[in-house]
Order: sequence, then C-alpha cells, then structure tokens
Amino acid sequence: MDSSKITERDLKVIDEIAKDQSITQREISRRAGMSLGMVNIVLKRLTKKGYVKLRKLNKRSLEYILTPKGFAEKAKKSYWYARRTIDSLKQIKAKIQILILKEYQKGERELIILGDGELADIVEISLRDLRKGDLRYTRVSEKEKIKPRDVLVLAAGEKHKASKNNKRWINVLKKIAS
Repeated sequence: MDSSKITERDLKVIDEIAKDQSITQREISRRAGMSLGMVNIVLKRLTKKGYVKLRKLNKRSLEYILTPKGFAEKAKKSYWYARRTIDSLKQIKAKIQILILKEYQKGERELIILGDGELADIVEISLRDLRKGDLRYTRVSEKEKIKPRDVLVLAAGEKHKASKNNKRWINVLKKIAS
C-alpha cells in the first residue's frame, strides 16, 4: 500500500478532529466506530504524514490540530465524494428516464409516483426533466390515496407492493437495479 495515500480510517479521524480539536481518542473511537488502539495507530500515522499536529495541554490531555495539509486532504476527499454522489444520481436519473420513456412509447401519458423519500424525488425530477407536454403525473405518499383507475403507478420505495385495484405497477427500485 502506498504510505502517502490517506485511507478511509484516516479520513474518519481527520473528520472528527475537524469537528472538535479537543476531542479525546476515546471519543474519536466511539464516533468513528474504530477501536481505541486503531485510533491511536491512525493518529500516529497522520502525525508522521504531517496531516495532524499534537499539542500537549497538560500531563494527561492532548489537542489534535489539523495542519493545512490535513485540511487540504479533507477538502479533496469531500470534493471527490460529492462528485461520485452526483455521478451516481445522474446514472439513476438516466435509468429512470429510460424506464419512463419505454412506457411513454407504449402510450402511457398519466402516471402516479408513489412514495415520499429520495427515490420518489428523483423519479419526479426525472419526469419533469423529460419535458413531455402530454405526460402528466401526480405524487402520493400512500397507496391508499390512489383512486382505482387506469394509470401507471411508479412505486418509489421498497415498502410499496402492487395494488389489487391497479394492475399497472412498476417498482422503480427493482427495475433500475436490474
């Protein structure tokens, strides 16, 4: 392993120090979900690499200070995490749009988005961004709010199962995951 690269463990410790310089190793251990011994090893490695400085407050207390190099690494990792997240969301949106366009080509013009979470938000954004003037949709949070009629339901959540009142039902999560 390249000793100059920062690991996920290193980043967890850096994140905790960035939140609170006077944090103890025990508290870092608890928040980061790592053993106390591992936190000690990581702190020594970060100090050696120049990401963290130690300052002795008294016989028993230390203060951990992120160096400019430590802040830069945290910023860089945060940027790449955000980029990966945005790229993933774009891919999910594209899959949802392909799914919707297939149904649109079959003649579907009225849809119901069932759900209230992030996936339902992405489904709604995907529909809106298609810019099909004759494509209408409504959004409901509970299956019981769907009136029995001939419309395609886009279920955007694992808890939503197909309804007996509506035979045209797509579990979005299952479709885009396959």
